[in-house]
Amino acid sequence: MTDLVEAGDVDFILESFGALTDSRSHELPSAFVERVRYLTADLTPFPGRFSFDRFPYFRKIVDCFSPLDSTQEIVLMKGNQMGATTAVLETVLLYNIMSDPKAQMYVTADAGLMRTSVQVRIEKMIDNAGARNLIFSQSRKKKGARNTGDTANAKEYPGGYLHCFGGRSPARFRGMSYPVALADEVDVFPDSIPKEGTVVDLVRNRTNAYTGSKRKILWTSTPLVKQTSNIERLYHLGDREKYFVPCKHCGTMQELVWHGEDKETGYRWGVMWENDGRFMPMIGTVGYKCQNPVCGKLMKNYDKAVIIPQGEWRATAEPLNPAVKSFHITPLYNPPGMYSWEDMVLQWAECWDIEKNRPRDKEKYRLFRNTKQGLTFEDFGMQINAERANQYRRAGFVSRRLVNGFVEIPNEMVTEDCGSPVLIVIASVDVQPDKLYVDIKGYADGGATWTLEFFEIKGKTADFNGPWDELDTVLSERRYSGTDGRVYGIQIALVDSGYNAEWVYSYAGRHYAGVYACKGFDYLAAGETYQLFSRGALERIGQAQAYKINTGKLKDRISNALMSSFWKGGEFQPAWYPNFPEDFRDDYFRMFEAESKTEVRDVLTNQFKKTVWKLKYGAANHAFDTYVYNLAALEIFAEDYCRRALCLPALNWAAFWDAARQGAFFTEGQRG
Repeated sequence: MTDLVEAGDVDFILESFGALTDSRSHELPSAFVERVRYLTADLTPFPGRFSFDRFPYFRKIVDCFSPLDSTQEIVLMKGNQMGATTAVLETVLLYNIMSDPKAQMYVTADAGLMRTSVQVRIEKMIDNAGARNLIFSQSRKKKGARNTGDTANAKEYPGGYLHCFGGRSPARFRGMSYPVALADEVDVFPDSIPKEGTVVDLVRNRTNAYTGSKRKILWTSTPLVKQTSNIERLYHLGDREKYFVPCKHCGTMQELVWHGEDKETGYRWGVMWENDGRFMPMIGTVGYKCQNPVCGKLMKNYDKAVIIPQGEWRATAEPLNPAVKSFHITPLYNPPGMYSWEDMVLQWAECWDIEKNRPRDKEKYRLFRNTKQGLTFEDFGMQINAERANQYRRAGFVSRRLVNGFVEIPNEMVTEDCGSPVLIVIASVDVQPDKLYVDIKGYADGGATWTLEFFEIKGKTADFNGPWDELDTVLSERRYSGTDGRVYGIQIALVDSGYNAEWVYSYAGRHYAGVYACKGFDYLAAGETYQLFSRGALERIGQAQAYKINTGKLKDRISNALMSSFWKGGEFQPAWYPNFPEDFRDDYFRMFEAESKTEVRDVLTNQFKKTVWKLKYGAANHAFDTYVYNLAALEIFAEDYCRRALCLPALNWAAFWDAARQGAFFTEGQRG
């Protein structure tokens, strides 16, 4: 009997071992995150348990990160305000901590954005998923050691670790290897790093030690400029998948686009609406017209709750690299409750002149194309024509007309043309070795610009015996008086430190507030108008505040204003419309054609790198430069006022102009 039992046990063991396989099951990332992730109201308009039912188009993308999927690089070219960071990037990051742990790197535009992302989103994600107990040092700590394995830019967990980097400091991740790399906002990465190569190549190099499905890279970004777009180049490596949904009425599967047109028949589809008599959209008429001309019926924004879950990804090209899958998605697919078709139409009306069918504001149009259509903007060279700029002179508006010791502002004219009087006065200064160029501008509602004065202060700027003292008198004592009795002082001044920088810093240091040094740059990260100098640079030059100015962005704005349609009256001037005194001479306007926007190409490969404003040899551009610094000074002042006086989290132009209309920056009844 004992022998039979023992024999049965052996047979059972042999059968059990025979049934074993060498395969391992893996939970899909999409199933995993729906099981563990909870979203709070401060992170999403849809708090509660996360579900792909609301964002079904992201499910396939995250499941490419399963070890069972052979895809190695996943590219997501997208618009903004879509929840992609939450649904895709953070899902993959959490999956690689809790479900299939491994080493991973997270790279975004710069160190500041990385720190904000970790503090505001990733830390909460870890806590809300119940994963905080997994974050601790994975090495044996010596007595007195402080390694917690949980810092602002590094997280350790059983089976792996997360390292976070800014894309402008690639040297920090040199020498490390990761099976997973998550690269966000790749179009903001610098074109190349001296002696390092492109950031895209550097990220790829960090994963080259891993092969097959063990190697995963996520590339995601809103596209920017076509000639330099990293995300568009990466997108074209893959199969260029688009999300097709059925028409509610006829069932035709189609990609949702802003506007589509059949060139042969002239049939148009996409987001449609009716305009009122002022060529403004009637929001109640907004809908999506079916691509099928036999149908041609409209769907409403709320219909997306029905059609989006029935959608599917379809490849639209043969991949150049079979290991790459690429996807394109825009806010047109947002579920009801998020940024809607109606919101898009309102934003379109701000950037596009519907009556004349052309851009109303180039910067806003560029932003719409990038963020709402998820497409690159092709940046062409530009040239301001002096003769055209000359035509913005206004009859009856004279520079430096003195009345009772005040410089007069024609506020009756300004109010009639702009809907408000001049609301604030700003100064900017261009420094040359032998003189200062001073530009004083007044701004009416919406930024309509009135150049009140432009003049020289002669004298060596490496000498405090003359020009700087005279500038002090202008900035501190000069007053401007409206014909309606309002009196203004200069609220802020920026002084260019391109020449005799040490004297500029010394001069700015005389002032407690209101006068600041600045330096122009062709481009600033994330397209910001200005940035503070780094703390180290401020300490080195002895300044509390000094600013880098995005001259490329502001020269684009000025060029767009000077080359756009002339205002013909009958309505208020558009935002940032320029007005010059009738007594300005032609040589003033020639300074605006001293620069042109040109392409910069690699000297060896002739590959396009960027476009920059380039000064013609021997030409004077002082009025162009001071215009740039004046606009920057206004934005610096406005943002500070919004944060400090209005307690807003960021610059809000509407709130700023409303405060200005209430008299925040002028007084009444003080004219002699």
